[in-house]
Amino acid sequence: MADETDIKTQIEDELRKDNPDWRRVEALSRDRVAADPSNVRFTVDAGHINRLGAELVGKQDTALSELIKNAYDADATSVSLSFGQHDKPGGTLTIVDDGSGMTEQVIRSAWMRLSTPSKIDQPLSPRFRRVRAGRKGIGRFSVQRLGEALELETRPRDALFGYRVTFDWDEAFRSGVDLNEVFSRIESFPKEANDVGTTLNIYRLRDAWSPTAISRVWRSVLLLQPPFPVANRKPVEDSSAESDPGFSVTIDGVSRAQKSAEFSIEKTFLPQALATITATVDVAGKAVVSVKSDRLQFSDEQTFDEPMLVTGPLTFTAHYFIYLPETLSGMTQAIAAEMGRVYGGIRIYRNGFRVLPYGESSDDWLELDLDVSRRNLLVPGNNRNFFGQIELDTTDNPLFEETSSREGLLENLAYQELKTFIRGSVEWAAKRIAAFRNRKTFASQPDFVSETRRPSEFIRDIMKSLDISESSEAAQSAAHQALSKAEALAVEFEEKVEKDRAASLEYEEMLRLLASLGLSISVFGHEVKGAKDAMTARLSLLADTIALLDEGAERVRLERERDKLQKAADRLFDIGGYIAGLMSRTESRELRSLSVLGSLQRFADQFSDYMRKQGVAFEIVVNPPELRTTLMHASELDSVLLNFLTNSIKSMRRSKVVHRKVRMDARAEGTHVVIGFEDNGPGVAFENRDRVFDAFYTTTMAADDDGVAGPGTGLGLKIVADVASSYGGQASIADPTEGYGCRFEFRILAAGATA
Repeated sequence: MADETDIKTQIEDELRKDNPDWRRVEALSRDRVAADPSNVRFTVDAGHINRLGAELVGKQDTALSELIKNAYDADATSVSLSFGQHDKPGGTLTIVDDGSGMTEQVIRSAWMRLSTPSKIDQPLSPRFRRVRAGRKGIGRFSVQRLGEALELETRPRDALFGYRVTFDWDEAFRSGVDLNEVFSRIESFPKEANDVGTTLNIYRLRDAWSPTAISRVWRSVLLLQPPFPVANRKPVEDSSAESDPGFSVTIDGVSRAQKSAEFSIEKTFLPQALATITATVDVAGKAVVSVKSDRLQFSDEQTFDEPMLVTGPLTFTAHYFIYLPETLSGMTQAIAAEMGRVYGGIRIYRNGFRVLPYGESSDDWLELDLDVSRRNLLVPGNNRNFFGQIELDTTDNPLFEETSSREGLLENLAYQELKTFIRGSVEWAAKRIAAFRNRKTFASQPDFVSETRRPSEFIRDIMKSLDISESSEAAQSAAHQALSKAEALAVEFEEKVEKDRAASLEYEEMLRLLASLGLSISVFGHEVKGAKDAMTARLSLLADTIALLDEGAERVRLERERDKLQKAADRLFDIGGYIAGLMSRTESRELRSLSVLGSLQRFADQFSDYMRKQGVAFEIVVNPPELRTTLMHASELDSVLLNFLTNSIKSMRRSKVVHRKVRMDARAEGTHVVIGFEDNGPGVAFENRDRVFDAFYTTTMAADDDGVAGPGTGLGLKIVADVASSYGGQASIADPTEGYGCRFEFRILAAGATA
């Protein structure tokens, strides 16, 4: 590189000329700037253009989709694609649209500028006020992915001149050359003012376009925009905007409308759907899913417990298919299944255009195929069973951004929430349809029994159809009396079953609520654990800062406040650690034999600070010390002990026991382990002993909540009883030992024992 004086002299010599070579002046000036000893800056290799095109846009159909989107953004009403000699590499492709075209200024400031923010700064197209489909400012390099050279010809609206620029990607944009040194000549040509649009002549195509590849492009084009309406897109409120006449695509003279008729998705395939699923998220985050089947004369709706706080309002619609002869009409099972394989899936559309690869046969973004293959989900729930779409736009859903490669969305919090919502919607709908059809939904339904007719209905049919006309009057009367009595007994039994079923559903609903609460608590425990190091570091830093202060009342006050903060943090970290540990053990599906002494001691240690604050003395006695349980989940034993503990605390506090004490003991009794839990509270009234293990029975009011003991739900002891029963035992109330007022016993099989 020449020194500063030499560069300055060369620039001065060039500027003295009548016609200076401005490229040389610019290059010399760039050399001078690069030689600045106190600053550095990024430069770009010309080969970067190849990486943006050939490497960043990986698929042919993705590249074409991007160029079609560009035409849409330019307010085109039509775009046509014409291939020449495309059966082998080296052919041509011409893409012509009737959009607004580009002025020379737009070519220089937008087309020739990488990652321009123009579509972000101007999110609506100028003529029809369309929400722009492109955002990143690199979609134009899709032409580099398709061919080695490009001739860009653009005719701006209301102008008398058009512009033509030629790019030789492989020859001019070589690695090792600075991008600033690559120039593409721009030339103007006369035109009529109403001659508008842009033509892309792509030469020396990199790939052969076989009939199969063309068919794949058509499939991509057909699904580039939603194939069936979901909801009317809200108009842009702008009185200056012209009415949007729509947008059409033509490939080699065949229009999208013609090809759509040929494929007949709407006419032949969609009517075969067994049900329609619709899900929405409103502006407040309320999420609702509904399913409707005219064939089954069935409909249902469900509101999600958790609001969708980051997705923004959106709409999702899907057709649900089951490829069986009894669910199809006018189409064979084989043809319907093949169309499901080709067209099935749940696609995402953003600003009216398809976001790949969601909905492709090879993409299982909702993990439906995975769960069905593992038999975690037994209902027909593969991707091919759904034909659906999700509508997003930049106004209502600003947190969704496509990756630079245009192959998917950034997997941020909004994406994860969307995935959870859509997966939950389709799974719920498929299971509701299966339940209505009386089909098994999960492999974990061991007691599943196909629905049968009510006995009373069967008896009534017998009474109606029984031919006793030739029997005597006495025989007829006796038969009717016997059947009437049987009907009455059946109705009585059915009413009891319905009552038990209603109670069971209420119990399941509460368990579902508690399970959801458990997930939230798990997140809380994880976050507390994650914040511990940061909090500890800040407290340590605060202590160091206080130590630097002069001795005096202010320093003493700050030290006292710091100690209070440390104690509060310790309490928070204790409960956070307990929750995180409990959830960690819950995540493991492995059953193992537990040391009873170790489990009781660990539980006591975890709540030692809490018990001390409650003024409770703890005692543990296990005989023999090596006592072990049958194979079980550690979290279940923790849940049993926590239920006993919280009941004891609330009972002693409600009765104003002064010197509170709790005793946990364990003994071997035959093939069982018996764990006792007792306190010196008043105990359970004799008349309530048979009810305390029933679901929803509670004597605890909300005022008893202290943040750990919590309010009563009436499910704690029911859960204890269910856990004991599942491991070959039972839960009961027993006589307390001397000095205690209440004793619960939890009996389960010991290690190695069988029921």
